[in-house]
Amino acid sequence: MSRIKKQLAICPPAYMCKGPNRENFVSTGHKCGYCKGNGWFWGTEEGSREDVHVSCPVCGGSGELDAIITVDWKPSSK
Repeated sequence: MSRIKKQLAICPPAYMCKGPNRENFVSTGHKCGYCKGNGWFWGTEEGSREDVHVSCPVCGGSGELDAIITVDWKPSSK
């Protein structure tokens, strides 16, 4: 499924407050594997025989996906 091509260096925060200690990172511009980056497929319109572009259901027609990486910091349980 996923392969690491870029490395993310994570370092614990200097101070952790009570409650969720969460960091989010976004990696953009990954080619959609479902439509191979096209953003659409050929399809037929209902009631017609004409070929039309149908948006990819995975990327919504953009051809690209964004990855959201979430790091939750919590005390270690030893």
